[in-house]
Amino acid sequence: FSKVGGRICLAGEVPVRDVDVVREVTKILEANGGQMGVASLCSRFIQMHEESLSSMTGKRPAEYFEESDDFRLIGRGVVGLVAKPKRESAVEETEPSTKPASKVAVLAGCTDRDEEAYLALHEKIAGRSFGSGVARCLQSIVQAVSDVWFLNVHSVIRGGSIGRGTAITGCERAELIFMVEGLPRQGQEKWVRPLLRSVKAVLSLSDALQNVAVELRDESLHMVVQDCVSINLKFSPVFEGHSDTLAEIEKQGPCSQRLFGGALEREMTQFVSKQRGQVKTTMRLLKWWREEQEWSVMCRPSDEVLDLVAIYVWQRTNPVEQWKAVANCMTLMCRFDEVRIVWSNYYRKDAIWKPLLAQRPLLMSPVNPYKNVAAPTEFDCSELMAKAASTHFF
Repeated sequence: FSKVGGRICLAGEVPVRDVDVVREVTKILEANGGQMGVASLCSRFIQMHEESLSSMTGKRPAEYFEESDDFRLIGRGVVGLVAKPKRESAVEETEPSTKPASKVAVLAGCTDRDEEAYLALHEKIAGRSFGSGVARCLQSIVQAVSDVWFLNVHSVIRGGSIGRGTAITGCERAELIFMVEGLPRQGQEKWVRPLLRSVKAVLSLSDALQNVAVELRDESLHMVVQDCVSINLKFSPVFEGHSDTLAEIEKQGPCSQRLFGGALEREMTQFVSKQRGQVKTTMRLLKWWREEQEWSVMCRPSDEVLDLVAIYVWQRTNPVEQWKAVANCMTLMCRFDEVRIVWSNYYRKDAIWKPLLAQRPLLMSPVNPYKNVAAPTEFDCSELMAKAASTHFF
C-alpha cells in the first residue's frame, strides 16, 4: 500500500477522483474577483478537497496553469481566469467623437506588476471579511425593524451596493425595500410621507435603534449605522412581477416611474449581483476612484452609473486584467456626453420611452425602460469627463 494525497491505495495505483479540477479552480477564482495568488489558491483547494492541486493534476501548479486554456499566469505568482466570450446584452450607439485621444494615465505602460497593485487595492477596500461584516449589519437592521413592525410585510428586498455585493470600505450603502400588502398602487405621493412619519415614530421605540438617528426624506427613511453604513428604508405596494410593475408605470404615465424604483430594485439587484467576479472587482475599483475625488453636488456619479459602465465595458471589450478594465472605463467616461447605451435583458429596445432616446448621455436602466440613469436633469457629467481624462488612478 501507499499514501497518495491523503488516501491509502494499492502501491502504484493512482486513486480516481470525480473532482472536475477546472470547475473547482474556476469557482475559487470567481469567488475572489477572478484572480488570486497561486499559493493562496492551492491552499484553498486543499481545504476544500483534502488533496493538493498537484496530486490531482500530476503537475506543479505553475506548470498546470501555464498549459491550461482556462487559466493564465499574471505577473509573479498570480493566476487569473481566461475570459470567455459572452452574448451581448447591451447596445451602444454613439455619434463619432471629435475629441482628441484620451489622456488616461493607466492606458500606457502598464505591466503585470501594475495588475498586482490593482488586486492588492481591491483586497484592501473589499476583502472577504468586509463583505460578511456589512451583510451581518444589514441583517441586524432588518431584524430590529421587524421586531417593532405593525405592517403586513410581504417581503423585504435588499438592494444598494451592499445588497448587490459591490460595496467598499467607507462607501457602504443599502436599500431596504419593504413590500407591504394592502398599500395602494395609486396616489403614492399622498400616502408615502404619512406612512414614513408613522414608521419613524415606531422605530424610535426599538431598543436596538436607540443610538441610531432616523431621518425623514422625500421618499424614504435614512439612517447611518456604525458610523459608516448608510441605509435607506423604502415602502412599496406588492406587485406580481416585473411586467406588472411596468404595466402600472405605463398606466400612471412615464413621469411616475420614480415612485416605483423600490418595486424594481429586486430586478436591478439581480442584474448587478449575477455579474462575474471580475466585473464586480472593476465596479468596486471605480467606486474607490470616485471617493478619492471632490465633486459638485450634481456631478458626483452614482453607484448605478459606475456599475453599469463597468458591466458595459466588460461585455464589449472583455479586458481580462483589471488595469485594462479600469482604463477602458476611464476612456468611456472621457466621452460620457456622447454615450447611448441601452440593454435588452428585461425589455425590448422599442419599449424605451421615446423622449429618452434624444437625451445625451443616455445610459438606460436595464430594468426600467422609462429611466435614463444619467439623465442630464439629474446628473452633470462634465466633471466626470474632466477627471477621467486628467487623473491617475493611483
